[in-house]
Amino acid sequence: MTAVEKTLWPQWLAGFTGTIGRKKTMLVGTLPLTFGWMCMIFAKSVEWLYVGRLCNGLGSGMIWGALSLYMGEIADPSIRGSLIFLNLNASSMGSLLGNAMGPFLDLKQYGYVAVSLAAAFIILFSWIPESPYHYILQGDFKRAEASLLWYKRHADAPKEINELKEFVGSANSDSESFKNKLKVFCKLNNAKNMAIVSMLNLFLYCGGHNVISSYAEIIMRKSDIQITPSIVVIALGVIMVIAGAVAMIFVDRCGRRPLLIYSSFGVCFSMVMLGIHFNLLAYGVDPDAIDWLPILALCLYNFALPCGMLSMPNTLLGELFPPTLKTIASLTFTCSAAFISFCAIRAFQPVLDLVGERIIFFMIASAALCVAPFTYFLVPETKGKTLIEIQKNMDSKKKDVITRL
Repeated sequence: MTAVEKTLWPQWLAGFTGTIGRKKTMLVGTLPLTFGWMCMIFAKSVEWLYVGRLCNGLGSGMIWGALSLYMGEIADPSIRGSLIFLNLNASSMGSLLGNAMGPFLDLKQYGYVAVSLAAAFIILFSWIPESPYHYILQGDFKRAEASLLWYKRHADAPKEINELKEFVGSANSDSESFKNKLKVFCKLNNAKNMAIVSMLNLFLYCGGHNVISSYAEIIMRKSDIQITPSIVVIALGVIMVIAGAVAMIFVDRCGRRPLLIYSSFGVCFSMVMLGIHFNLLAYGVDPDAIDWLPILALCLYNFALPCGMLSMPNTLLGELFPPTLKTIASLTFTCSAAFISFCAIRAFQPVLDLVGERIIFFMIASAALCVAPFTYFLVPETKGKTLIEIQKNMDSKKKDVITRL
């Protein structure tokens, strides 16, 4: 999904997710997605393609906006990070399969594959219950208990339901006006959390995400390597899937903060290597002698990025906000991410023309390196904590700050 497509998710969806639930929002999101691919299959003119892309952007925005919230709410604290990472790794796997099928299928054939996958998603996902948090917000405690037991077979359902009711408040809390929720969202603690995930997104996109993947084949061609660039791109997709699997294993063992810091160091070092390569080429070094350097750099980049910088903003989005504010947080997060991504992609080529390959990759490395101190000083650790514990910890810290003031 491109940055432009993400921005097509309209503001009214902020309440849509909270009203009908995360699950139904994702199911509804498959409808414009399917219609978009049907437009591409039967396209007779470029206008059909525009409509198809418009519908794809709307459907993808609805699904991605609700998915992280849904994952954060249904997962046990011990595996919550791994489950969210698994979802993001599935996205990398989908991109890999798309890149692998692209050379062999035309647009119509590819569209039929996409429609088939959307149909399979609707059929399979319909059997999965809604998040218990949503049922609590709606005051449907019987379904909330059934949903909780579906996800956690051996849970003490009455105890956990009571904790959720206390955490969420009452069913009437969801009936607050959007204006009142917005006021609560703008309070210091929530605004700080929104700033944290937004800044992580800023570092992510300034650190080359989308830019490097979009220009990977062009970078390979300009590097004068002997291997076919398209093969390298497919190999990079495989590395991203492997990296996502590794991160999925370690995120709930090492924690969010260490993975973010290590990921930033890996991305920074890979971009420094790429910058060195183009500087060596500028000084007349034989390309055949260093054709391994850009391949190694991009392999390291595609391994380091999914291990933290790519996955963590979505993970924290599902963890840092109370249930009544998650839809507003998701909307703000999605729109800001789309805007930053769009600006980064649009700015890359003009900046590249201005400073050249010798400088731009060092600029990207600097942006990635900023993640480490930012994470160390500002990003909270949520490993192994329930959503209730996370909110209680943030509330206690807020009270401590107010007391000191």
